[in-house]
Amino acid sequence: MSNKPMRTTTSNAEPLDLIIVGGGPAGMSAALVAGRAMLRTVIVNEEDPRNRVTTASHGFLTRDGVHPSELLAVAKEQLAGYDSVQYLRDKVVKVRRTEDGDFRADLFDGETLTAKRIVIATGYRDDLSELGLVGVEDVYGRSVYPCVFCDGFEQRHKSLAVFDSQATGFYTPMVRLWSDDVVMFTNGTPMKPEQRRELESRGVGVVEDSIARLISEAGVLRAVELQSGTLVEREAGFISDDYSRPTTTFAQDLGVNTKVNDWGMTVLDADDTGKTNVKGVYVVGDARIGFAGLIAAATEGAYCVENIVHEVANERWTTSQQSTPEPIH
Repeated sequence: MSNKPMRTTTSNAEPLDLIIVGGGPAGMSAALVAGRAMLRTVIVNEEDPRNRVTTASHGFLTRDGVHPSELLAVAKEQLAGYDSVQYLRDKVVKVRRTEDGDFRADLFDGETLTAKRIVIATGYRDDLSELGLVGVEDVYGRSVYPCVFCDGFEQRHKSLAVFDSQATGFYTPMVRLWSDDVVMFTNGTPMKPEQRRELESRGVGVVEDSIARLISEAGVLRAVELQSGTLVEREAGFISDDYSRPTTTFAQDLGVNTKVNDWGMTVLDADDTGKTNVKGVYVVGDARIGFAGLIAAATEGAYCVENIVHEVANERWTTSQQSTPEPIH
């Protein structure tokens, strides 16, 4: 795909219709819709996704249980059928606005793309060091996860841990859907007594002691060791804490506003179509929501570009010059 002669650089007169930065489900779905509308599009993907540590992706209709790399491979194969779309395995290092009002993206390989619109689909990046859980790297994506929708079913009926250092208890009712054996660990943060009583009255264990480390075997959680030396045996777990940050600041660099969402996360401010306060800049997937999930992210990407197609069609219709047809006799 990447050999198609349609890349537009600073030396070319006509900019692309669209640059898509990020090739997860949101970005690839956006590119697919752009291809079907014959928009001249380049999608740039570093191929270093947030979900690279997981063994399978779940909840994506017709692709439930496949490895994320397989999703990407199928998406690339299907995009290859659209001549107006070019997929580049590269990294965008800088974005900026041109004097003409277009958008310019500098690539790691030294080339530059210019387009009338840009979609930011770079998502979030996890920073496990923020959790303060020794040993979490050994189990993350293998038996300890951030998303119950993605991996809860595979951990059903097991003894589960909920790691909630803010002691909110927010995630625990969700985890109880998959198991009756749940222990919440606050890692040294005290809970409000009434909140603890509520959890315990529903059969949820609460451990407020500081955690020394997670004990695992071949990626499978075996126990949570407390600073006191006590071992609390667990088979899997879920993380309630916020330990993720936007992968890039491209949208902010272009002047896009941020807001605090319903979960208390600071995210980019865009409407349901991905449109931001900066004309021509769109944000989709985790970059907009904070945590979208595969199928929701793919939907976002498609919906965003569907709206872009409407905009492009109206612009071309308005600016097109048509000759007066000959009268019909």
